[in-house]
Amino acid sequence: MTNNKFQLVWKVFLFWVVFITLYLLYRFFPVFPFSLICGVTESNFQHFKAGFFSYLIVNLIEYIRFRQTIQNRNSFVYSRMMSTLFLPWIIFLLWYIAPAIIGRWPNNTYEIVYANVITFSTGFFTVILERGLEEIQYNKSLKAVILTLFCVSLLLYIVFTFRLPWADVFVEPDWR
Repeated sequence: MTNNKFQLVWKVFLFWVVFITLYLLYRFFPVFPFSLICGVTESNFQHFKAGFFSYLIVNLIEYIRFRQTIQNRNSFVYSRMMSTLFLPWIIFLLWYIAPAIIGRWPNNTYEIVYANVITFSTGFFTVILERGLEEIQYNKSLKAVILTLFCVSLLLYIVFTFRLPWADVFVEPDWR
């Protein structure tokens, strides 16, 4: 069971701070090592990538901070890996609510506010999902699937930063 010392609100806030930091870091220091984990454009895919790596970093901070008191290290690690895998899809689902209901925002200010609300909501949903995933028994085949999908995610986020595929979900929005 997770250590409640790392409260939900603090983890969500830390996720938001790391997410913003990864975008600002690359904007001010557009160098190769940062491009591996930071969002390098405003495309949706780069936001998914930044979310993935932001949550991974927050999970590493959580692990370092509470490693002495983690009761079930196996459940801790695999629930964090699964929640990190799901987080980009949660961003996708939540972010597209406004385009589905209201269409395009009248200006970028509304979109920026909305994006920050979605980032907080994503963190909130992911932490709650993660707490439930921590209750699961992780057998060898489930661990293998999680590790495979996690490695595939790492590969895709890094490769598609430097070489875009043809699929339109990776295209930068036209508002720039």
